Amino acid sequence: MTLLFLLSAAALGLWLGQDRIIGLFVAGLNQHLAVPVRARRLEVSVLDQFPRLSVTLHDVVVSGSQPQDTTRLLRARRLFCAFDATDLLAGRYRIRAITLTNGQLNVRRDARGAGNYHLLRSDTTAPANAPFGLELEDIRLERVRLTYADAARRQFFALRTPGLRAAVDVTEARLNVAASGTAQMETIRLGADDYFRAKDLRLRVSLTIDRAGQQLTIRPSEIGVGAAAYTVAGTVGYAGAPRLNLTAAARQTDAQALLALLPPRLTRGLAGYRSRGAVYFEGSVRGEWSGQHNPAVAVRFGCREASFFHPEYRQAIDHVSLQGSFSNGAQQTAASSVLRLKQVRGQLAGRPFSGALVLRDFRTPTLDLSLLADLDMARAVRFFPVAAVQAAQGEARLRLELHGPVAALRRQPTAAQAHGELSLRGVMLRLRDFRQPFTGLSARLELRGADVAVRELRGRLGHSDFRGSATLRNVAGWASRPGQPLRVEANLSSELLDFNQLLYVYQPAAPGASGGGAASTSGGLHVPPNLVLDVRAQAGQVRFRRLRGRALRGSLRLRNQVFSSAGLSLTAAGGQLSAHGTVDARQPRLLKASTVASCQQVPLDSLFYVFEDFGQQFITSRHLRGTLTATAVSDTYFDGRLTPLPDRLEAQVQATVRAGALLNFEPLQKLSLVADRATLRHLRFAELHNNFYIQSRTVYVPEMDIRSNVRAAALIRITGTHTFDQQLDYHVRIPLLPGLLPRAAARADGPMLRLAIRGTESNFTVRYETGSPTLPAARPAPAPVASPAAPGPARPAAKPSWEVKKPAKKPAEPQVGDYFEF
Repeated sequence: MTLLFLLSAAALGLWLGQDRIIGLFVAGLNQHLAVPVRARRLEVSVLDQFPRLSVTLHDVVVSGSQPQDTTRLLRARRLFCAFDATDLLAGRYRIRAITLTNGQLNVRRDARGAGNYHLLRSDTTAPANAPFGLELEDIRLERVRLTYADAARRQFFALRTPGLRAAVDVTEARLNVAASGTAQMETIRLGADDYFRAKDLRLRVSLTIDRAGQQLTIRPSEIGVGAAAYTVAGTVGYAGAPRLNLTAAARQTDAQALLALLPPRLTRGLAGYRSRGAVYFEGSVRGEWSGQHNPAVAVRFGCREASFFHPEYRQAIDHVSLQGSFSNGAQQTAASSVLRLKQVRGQLAGRPFSGALVLRDFRTPTLDLSLLADLDMARAVRFFPVAAVQAAQGEARLRLELHGPVAALRRQPTAAQAHGELSLRGVMLRLRDFRQPFTGLSARLELRGADVAVRELRGRLGHSDFRGSATLRNVAGWASRPGQPLRVEANLSSELLDFNQLLYVYQPAAPGASGGGAASTSGGLHVPPNLVLDVRAQAGQVRFRRLRGRALRGSLRLRNQVFSSAGLSLTAAGGQLSAHGTVDARQPRLLKASTVASCQQVPLDSLFYVFEDFGQQFITSRHLRGTLTATAVSDTYFDGRLTPLPDRLEAQVQATVRAGALLNFEPLQKLSLVADRATLRHLRFAELHNNFYIQSRTVYVPEMDIRSNVRAAALIRITGTHTFDQQLDYHVRIPLLPGLLPRAAARADGPMLRLAIRGTESNFTVRYETGSPTLPAARPAPAPVASPAAPGPARPAAKPSWEVKKPAKKPAEPQVGDYFEF
């Protein structure tokens, strides 16, 4: 009750005399401050800063010392200025403490270097018997955001202070500040780079400002980031351009704390890594810092018997030691800067690595790198994931030397500038853009300048195997600059090539796919636009759908997503096949093949079986016997699954069939007028020669003679058309009594039995014709296939100059005697 009575009496006394206190307070501020201060209201309180009395300013606005600057130096909800009760009773008003809450402090320097923070008058001391004075023992910043912007140096700092306390001792010549507490660093921006971004700090700082000598002295102070602590000491002279003489060192630090000092663009790929062990850092900054001069910067760093790991990957490199240094050189510029890493050693999964690096001239960098590593591929990819590699196993040994300007190393290095060797043994690689993994990879790769020579190459891709050698040209440019071509020159051989897998193995990530890029589900033959191939290949066996081939020989070129070949040969379907031409793969879902293909002595039934009866069921492999020798000039189109598009097909076929036979061919069974059914079930002919034309989904058959084993119809002449939707329109002429006529008469238009076969494969009729049918005339050859030496889409074949009339959808009503049905 006594304390409450005393507090009530003090509050009443203050209320009666607060106008005098506020008046003295305002007069004292005007004496010490060089800038105006505005507040919505002032009041004297006993409880706000108990046990001290306080003058509380509400909604405070403090202008900066630059009259033309419209940004306020300070805006705050409340500013508490506290007095001791004993001073108040003695008639002295000494401000002992200041508390600023819920404020925004904006410190600025314009392009000329003038600041807005010159608050105090040049003489802020007062006689001991003066009624008002500043004797600050405590300064608190609660929920205050502090920003510093320097337009001339392109610097910006932003800091939040949940609870920061400072003691200030003001004399005529000096200002001593001791601060401690926690802070949240939003960013330290130097130029375009952000340092210390979103970090919680622990501060213990001691400063002295020599106002007369215009120098800031930082006594040994400490800044904590996480478990690490950095000590800072030195001086900053600000009479004119700042002159720095600062030293900094780190203790109890680790990799993540050091990475926190750097901008995100330099640490984005390393930000998640952690370290254990002794990591050290120390450096100095000395000299003038202005638009014309940079201070000298020297940094030493390194580690001893440290471990580095990533929490998600469960893999670490151990026993790491290195020594590093950075200096901006004698000229204190980017051009004279040097970064060195030496005596780099460590182990990954018990396998050693070592190296050294020197990077000179940060404006036009020059690199000296030496690296030697023995790697377990699975552990290496797990420790440092590569987006294009989903999984890896096996062993690798790497030796790499790079010396020279970085621009030249990326563009076109010489053998003296870039050389090394990579040996692979028992490697499995599962790549993001490939449906099948590479397995059993063994090879020796030699780097010579921009090229890589692949020696002793051996491995498998899905079911297919390969071995041989290759040269990869412009590897440096292709790897470092998007859009650069990669040229592959290879000699390969294989026991088995399974094109059921190979043609679809490369499926690049769909544009915009997340999560590392899932394989595209759009299908199609995807060919990298910047890949150039020159391959000589041979294979013991080849598979594709029903095709089972052997002894593949030939060459293949790729330019601008267009394949070309001067010649490929294959033994398949019981005969010899060969082809040359181009395949335009610029549109993955619409491929165009312009080819010249030929076959020698291929059994007809095997050919029709392998090519799946060419998509029709009218005449199939079970109907045919004989051997085919043919040449086809064609423009063929395929969809994304390499299914032919018959609407677009154009071809000219020159074919010769020897020792042929038609077995159980149903349309022949309706010619029993000229032979018995048993003979017609096995119709044999010695030789058949003709040109066939394909266009607009129609096969055109010019007139041809068939000499068969049917005595009554030893010579059969056939012409007509056969559409891809199985509409038939064939015309057959059989000479009557050919054995009774002279040979010349048999060849002329003598007595003929004229028959028409019309309808569909499953529903057709054979009728007698009285008039001459419209026969196809000769057709000009298609345009030649584009030369393999200059790949590109071939011109479409010319349209035929002849036409076979198709039967009307509904034939006219027949007249008696016009035809006979069999």
